[in-house]
Amino acid sequence: MQRDEQTRIFWLENLEEKSMDEIFQMNLLQVSSLIRKKELSPVEITKRILSKIENENNTYNAFITVMRETALKDAEIAERDILNGHIKGPLHGVPLAIKDNISVKDFRCTNGSLIDKDNMSGNDATFVKQLRFEGAIIIGKTNLDEFANHVVGKNKHYGTIQNPLNSDYTVGGSSGGSAVSVATNLAYGAFGTDTSGSVRIPAACCGIVGLKPSYNLIPTSGVTPLSWSIDHVGMLAKDCDDLSALFQSVVPGSFKREEFVPTALNMEQLTIGMPENYFFEMIDPTVEMKIKEVIHLCEKHGATIKKVHFEKMERAMNAQETIIGAESAYFHKNNLEEHKELYEKDNYEYFKHGLTISHKDYCEALSVRNEMKRDFQEVFDRVDVLLTPTLPVTAPKLTTEKISWEGYEEDILITLSRFTGPFNVSGLPALSVPVGFNKDGLSIGLQIVGNMYRENQLLSVGKWIMDNV
Repeated sequence: MQRDEQTRIFWLENLEEKSMDEIFQMNLLQVSSLIRKKELSPVEITKRILSKIENENNTYNAFITVMRETALKDAEIAERDILNGHIKGPLHGVPLAIKDNISVKDFRCTNGSLIDKDNMSGNDATFVKQLRFEGAIIIGKTNLDEFANHVVGKNKHYGTIQNPLNSDYTVGGSSGGSAVSVATNLAYGAFGTDTSGSVRIPAACCGIVGLKPSYNLIPTSGVTPLSWSIDHVGMLAKDCDDLSALFQSVVPGSFKREEFVPTALNMEQLTIGMPENYFFEMIDPTVEMKIKEVIHLCEKHGATIKKVHFEKMERAMNAQETIIGAESAYFHKNNLEEHKELYEKDNYEYFKHGLTISHKDYCEALSVRNEMKRDFQEVFDRVDVLLTPTLPVTAPKLTTEKISWEGYEEDILITLSRFTGPFNVSGLPALSVPVGFNKDGLSIGLQIVGNMYRENQLLSVGKWIMDNV
């Protein structure tokens, strides 16, 4: 496709490097505004982002596949449509990234594995089709823990994803590549998956925002399952305005709002649930202090704080582990027999163990999940949102395998997913926002949880907190 003379008004050729850096650092909606005002070319910004990925991806290992030719072609189409006055929405012409366990037509979907290194997708995932309809430019597929089955961002086949705050520490996972693409300005927004915290954990570790919507609200068709009962599609961005734009662009029609940014929040009308137990047990004191500071800030500005108590959280987390173990093993059963040598050792052992989970134990775990949903509903009959830490700790070092807690050790997977996992089991929407840093410059995440389909309220609360902390 040839660009006509009108596109000269889009060109960025004379911009100085400093100006280009400023554009990279802009959030999604700022870039979207420039594009819609015809002050920024989708083609030029896509070219520059692709060059930035080419120069920096060896450092961060954020992308497995870069979709250069297709992205540029889509950017040309977006540019032509915008010049002709056909503006589709806030994502039109904006470069985004997609986790590599999500199908994008005619591109490989590796799942971060050697088994699927040549696995070509015949169709787009359902929500990816919607992104294309909205005019988004998909620039590449992001790195992840193999088969999305860990939370640290280590991948033996495609490289360890590097935390941009400090490369000695984990980026979180399994949507680590998607988080890093946003945090390092290699994409203006990204999509991932979240089965036990895999969007919120890397958001907290990288100092950005991540949303896990209500279960099954965003279709998982075209997503490689880890555990189909509790897999969620999620999204990552620099702030809650951007996150809202991403969410509104892919949410089904009956849930869409005309305004794609969060509504203004009156804190005096909000009732916040503050957990008395579980979420403030076995926790880094710096994280605890910061989260309680935020809760007290909300109270100071008029929010009503109600203490809530949870009876069955450990039981629910055990049920989650059973569900994930059984369902992931079922999905991988044939490959475990045929391609044992291609799996990362820990994954092979995990999936193999899942085959030993009995039908009775699996059904009991599903029953516990239903009990937990009822318990949480009783909580949300009394409060609007829950505020908890996203993680009990800041990002651990990459060499860490166990976390020490007052006389005993806990596997890093259990530690990092302990506060996020309950909301995959319950299916409730949950948002992580950054609220500060520890003395080492590592990000502290606050988790905001709401009742089913209250994503817009969560984003409004998250925006208020980020604006006021």
